[in-house]
Amino acid sequence: MERRVVITGLGIISPLGIGKEPFWQSLVEGRSGIRRLTRFDPVGYDCQIGGEIPDASYKDLIEPKRLRRMTNAAQLAVAAAQMALADAGLSPAWPNPHTAGVIVGTSLGSFKEGLEQQSILLEKGANRINPFLTVALHINAISAEVAITARTQGLAFTIGGGCASSLCAISTAADMIRSGTLDVCLTGGAESPIIPLTFAGLCRTKELATLNDFPERASRPFDQEHNGLVISEGSCILVLEERSRAERREAPIYGEILGSTLGCEAYESFGLEPSGESAAYTLQEALTRARVTPEEIEWVNAHGSSCPNWDRKETRILKRVFGEAAYSIPISATKSVMGHTFGAAASFQVASAMLAMQYGILPPTINLQTPDPECDLDYVPNHARSFAPQTCLINAFAYGGLNSFLLVGRG
Repeated sequence: MERRVVITGLGIISPLGIGKEPFWQSLVEGRSGIRRLTRFDPVGYDCQIGGEIPDASYKDLIEPKRLRRMTNAAQLAVAAAQMALADAGLSPAWPNPHTAGVIVGTSLGSFKEGLEQQSILLEKGANRINPFLTVALHINAISAEVAITARTQGLAFTIGGGCASSLCAISTAADMIRSGTLDVCLTGGAESPIIPLTFAGLCRTKELATLNDFPERASRPFDQEHNGLVISEGSCILVLEERSRAERREAPIYGEILGSTLGCEAYESFGLEPSGESAAYTLQEALTRARVTPEEIEWVNAHGSSCPNWDRKETRILKRVFGEAAYSIPISATKSVMGHTFGAAASFQVASAMLAMQYGILPPTINLQTPDPECDLDYVPNHARSFAPQTCLINAFAYGGLNSFLLVGRG
């Protein structure tokens, strides 16, 4: 009998709040977490807004002596992991720690701290850099720190798949549990991208939204005025378990991972393959592997980045796969409320899907006033909708042509 994979814990550190309750309340009410930047002076940048998290809101969840040894992305992941374990009713006292693992996704990893330490090296000399630098900067430090916190002794590694990183991580974690390699896995994403270089680079490529005077309105997926994404930081960690194990301990079950696929259209490093044919094939494969028919999809949690070409392509992909039925499937873009957390983004989408199923409410796509003519589907505009989906599709895309899809169902 194939092992089934369920989600039993959610840990959320986001610009919308700390914990699942404030995160969900802000999503449902459409209260944006986007503000003018405070991490650095944004004067002179085309984009001057983002989704920031106050340090004090989560750093007190971590032992002070460990903070200096970790990058900000790792700190976010560790804090979110502790919340996820508590939510799942688990403690680090594992019956068999070798069957408990960690897989976290990130896009930029420790980019921020590397640049900061480079500046210290050049300005103050080699003796002033952080002595934990080499340990903290390697990309797998994020997963390793979570494993140290949770005292897991199974596999622990970090996946870098651009803006689809956390969906790649969750998909891989589910496969590891199905195969019997693991019984439980802490998985999701963490990202800390709010630094001048990130903004400068994306401003140069015109990828960032520029509605600086009205930050809450800047992220507007599928709207005619969408002109770029809004960067945010955060971490969302999920507890995945083999279903019978979760049932034996009477754990709360949010939902089940039904199946997933990862693909790459291999078109251009930056540009998009315009037709959506390759991504549509990958999505169809996800449905097949999950044994879900297109007619059974009741809600889509969209990538919805607010970049015009990406929004239009995502719409074309859904039409290719679902045909006329695409017009009757509600679609929510949660990035309209919280911005784009790059490698962590899809983990927030999965968490919001679990909460939508639990509460019977679909979060809205805010700032959708006049739809882009090429984006003509039902994007749940501006107001939450009462509906309890049984099955949900989560989409995530990344530079380089990575297409990833995950299907979840009620537990």
